[in-house]
Amino acid sequence: MTRSYDVVVAGAGMAGILTALGLTARGARVLLVEERRLGGGQSGQSHGYLHRGYAFGPNEPRLPLLFDRARDHWLALTAGLAPVTAGSVVSFSNPNALRRAQEHWQASGLPVRPVEPPPWLGDGFISSFRSEEETYDFGPVLRRLGERTASSGIDLARGSISRTADEPGGVLCELVRPDGLTETIASRAVVVAAGAGAPGILARSGLPPVVRCRKSFMLVLRGNLPVISAVFPEREEHGLFVAGRTGHEGGTTWLVSDFQSFDSARGAGGQLAGWWAHRVLSTLRGVVRPGPLAGVRLISGYAAVKSGLLPSSGTVADEFSHDFLGGRAVVVSPSKLTLAPLAAESAVKSVSGVLGIPFTGVEWDRVTAPVPPPVSPAGSPSVSTPLSTPPSPPGPAAADSVLLTSAGELWETDLHALKDPDLLGDLPGIAALSSLYAH
Repeated sequence: MTRSYDVVVAGAGMAGILTALGLTARGARVLLVEERRLGGGQSGQSHGYLHRGYAFGPNEPRLPLLFDRARDHWLALTAGLAPVTAGSVVSFSNPNALRRAQEHWQASGLPVRPVEPPPWLGDGFISSFRSEEETYDFGPVLRRLGERTASSGIDLARGSISRTADEPGGVLCELVRPDGLTETIASRAVVVAAGAGAPGILARSGLPPVVRCRKSFMLVLRGNLPVISAVFPEREEHGLFVAGRTGHEGGTTWLVSDFQSFDSARGAGGQLAGWWAHRVLSTLRGVVRPGPLAGVRLISGYAAVKSGLLPSSGTVADEFSHDFLGGRAVVVSPSKLTLAPLAAESAVKSVSGVLGIPFTGVEWDRVTAPVPPPVSPAGSPSVSTPLSTPPSPPGPAAADSVLLTSAGELWETDLHALKDPDLLGDLPGIAALSSLYAH
């Protein structure tokens, strides 16, 4: 017998979880489908900035306003959590870039104040500012939302949505389980929030290819490092983000990324990843004093696939979802984690219209306390401890109340690493750095 739901949500990243919670709070019966673990895709690969637009120029003039709307949701959601840093340092070495940034900040109403150069900042910078951009460790947020998802009445299914098909008054979804078995699920609406998996779902469903994927890389440094949040927005000179994390084996972690992204069809390993990491380490030596770099005890990294909607209006800031099949199929794919609440809000609004539920906005209960990552006997954070779910009703629905593995961020896991690198002498070679991204 075909099981039925009001809504099937494909993908349990931040946008999918918030969408499922928002619809369940309105009385909808929701099935949330995830192939790996809650937050196991893009949502667990972020550097944790609550962007407000300081690093982005006038090409996206609406971004600061949208970031502020999203930030209001995040501050309410994370009211029980302390940020890792309460602001970020933005530094410039080029007078023209500084002038353009100040003009953009003033036109956008972004609060900013000059600060003295921090002690870890390298030479050659002419001005530094403090931005009002908090950084958060999203691991506790994902874990708490995962627990809330499991206890809120949302049915959880381990697997993936392969395709959808239109039918009168609803949508049929093909669910593929980890063992390869398939099941057809009937729903009144489907929300595709599957990140990098969305293009495949859309193609197999005969829906327009409105999601674009790009590949980016993250460099992970661990050791005796200061806890900082820094942005170097001059893309030609530096173009780096550095976000600190604490709590992994007693040290500090730096997540280092840049503005660069690549064709997602290329593999994660090979010369591309090694070349990128070597360039970022070389750049980092130019923006950070030798003292902190001498404290690095481990280098690792990972590749991340970023997805976002192809904008029909010409700007990524204009749209958060696309509706198809008369609104019964909604595709959400926020280009930045900061925008996930707005994408979820848009999806909840669209689906509420299909279900005939009044929509007056959406709010999520705040995350009240940090939840530590589950720890394996060896002392390293585990990525496979199951969430507990409420007892399942008898019958076919019990097969879907499976245990999804616990949520967290990728940097918390044990990654392939180079130990005790000499970042003040000869940097690790491209081949050695490439090996970090092949695992």
